[in-house]
Amino acid sequence: MDLDDILALAQAGPSPLELARARRVARTVQNRYDRSMAEGRRITTATDLVDPLTWDADEAIRVARAAQLAKRGTVTWLLGGSQAEPSERLSWSDEMAMIVGHAPGTLRLTLQTLVELVHPADVERAHAAVRAAWEQSRPEEVGFRVVQPGGSVRYLHCHLEILTGAGRPVGIIATCEDITTLELARQEQRRLAVRSQMLGTDPAVRDVLTGLQTRGYVIDEVDRARRTTGGALVVVTTEPATRLPDALTDEDRDQLTAEIARTLRTAVGHDVTSGLVGSGSWGLLLAQQEQAATAESLAARIVDKFRNHLFSVRQKPLRLNISAGVVHFGDNIPDTGFDLLVDGEHAARDAHRNATAVKVLDRPVAERERTDRCRSRIRRAVRANRFALYAQPIIDLGLNQVARHEILLRVRSDTGEPVAPWAFLDMAERVGEILAVDKWVIDHALELIGRGAQTSHYQVNISGKSLADPGLLAFVTGAIHRHHVKPECLTFEITETALIENRNEALAFATGIREVGCHLALDDFGTGYGALAQLKYLPVDLVKIDGAFIVDLCRSPADQAVVSALVELCHTLGIRVAAEYVQDQETLDLLRAAEVDFAQGYQIGRPEPITVGQEEVQSIELELRLPPQQTAMG
Repeated sequence: MDLDDILALAQAGPSPLELARARRVARTVQNRYDRSMAEGRRITTATDLVDPLTWDADEAIRVARAAQLAKRGTVTWLLGGSQAEPSERLSWSDEMAMIVGHAPGTLRLTLQTLVELVHPADVERAHAAVRAAWEQSRPEEVGFRVVQPGGSVRYLHCHLEILTGAGRPVGIIATCEDITTLELARQEQRRLAVRSQMLGTDPAVRDVLTGLQTRGYVIDEVDRARRTTGGALVVVTTEPATRLPDALTDEDRDQLTAEIARTLRTAVGHDVTSGLVGSGSWGLLLAQQEQAATAESLAARIVDKFRNHLFSVRQKPLRLNISAGVVHFGDNIPDTGFDLLVDGEHAARDAHRNATAVKVLDRPVAERERTDRCRSRIRRAVRANRFALYAQPIIDLGLNQVARHEILLRVRSDTGEPVAPWAFLDMAERVGEILAVDKWVIDHALELIGRGAQTSHYQVNISGKSLADPGLLAFVTGAIHRHHVKPECLTFEITETALIENRNEALAFATGIREVGCHLALDDFGTGYGALAQLKYLPVDLVKIDGAFIVDLCRSPADQAVVSALVELCHTLGIRVAAEYVQDQETLDLLRAAEVDFAQGYQIGRPEPITVGQEEVQSIELELRLPPQQTAMG
């Protein structure tokens, strides 16, 4: 029932029987009132008793009666009496009293108490609607909240009608309906619509360059299979048969990786879970026992196809060395998806060393043997210095010029080719050998800095897991003095903050490094657990927003909202903000509009090999990090 229905009922008028009943009730009420006054009882609410046949506001009675039939409440404000002696009458129906949380007859209604019932934030809007209805002598509608005695909030929708008598306005009647349930449903619909618009695809599911699944996704799917059906994991490793020319750029390597992915997809089809699990490493999951039985033949077919395929780099032919490892596993085994992936990688390496196409493991390797082999591999890489440092420029968005450089770690393959380190670092983190890699980077980075002019600021990144080592601070300070680096020119950036194992040691390192004269920064901000808490207890000067929020910034309202909120938060706390993985000018413009301080990515410049004699830059950022898997080179 809407306002028109109420007015239609009101225009019908009371019947003779209803009028007779009203007079009888009025006489009864008057008698009870007189008796109560004579007995000296306290009156909580006083109203003027008027004969409905003689009152000049019959319109208000009709509207109130119709509202009562529709289970709505009314509030009536009348200018009574003569023009010489005007008076006001304010009343509400029992239904209205109950809507606002009061039992009928328990509250003496005045304009002040009526205003106090309205939510403070809505008083002005309600008052403006009443004023507009009165001044323009026309109906109005208004929605507002009321606060019940216990503090509960209800949503009301009111129709305002002007009451007239003798051709002039004599009052206002408001017909109100409790629409709390309806309003909450509307709010939920709006919330769901916004959430649907803001919800994007999971960037960790599919690699942007290859179109295949990512390492993390493949590991999760292997975990699912080993808890349920069992199956087989095939790991295929590829690398150029000859070393690629030094003039090759990251774009050239990316194109080669994309071509390898297309060839692999053609060989296995779309029914097999397949993904890029490392630089030149590809994982294939056969989760059903029927599929697992064909794993060895599938691996052999892939190897044969690749060996007979001629790839192209800069329009020059290129052949690949390829080998495969197969690991069969049952259901409910204790080995994790990561463990099985490592076993497959080691099996593929063994096949390559033995000059065979495929090596098959009937079961996962023993945990101790697997861990020892991983640790041995990492330690050999550190001893042999099988790493390289690359520099990527960072722009100061306020000055609109390159002000820093980030140093990215590369791991050299068996042919000496520098490749992205993310799979290597993942393994080092998991088997507890990341500290050795961190120390290599710190020592070599500070050596480069010490041999330079040190005219500005440099940033050296440290894995969050390494902060648990109580001797790290002494090692860093020793390297600073050994290489004659000015402490005030250094900022140490903590990467993979979710991996901080010991909060006390992390805080001790942060405090100690600040006392030495260096600064502190956080990397991958916004994705690690407890990142906001770290801003509270770590003396941070800079945070780098995780690239997952930047790569799709122009097309994602959700990413734009997150970046804006993070920038506002950090600036409020006196922290500067950097953004990585900036791929185009539009993203750069959005970051500048959001008042981000620094930006880096392919739009600004790609990583280049570092030489000691290179042209001096204002600032160099030296970083050991696990980058999101956006390209084959990280």
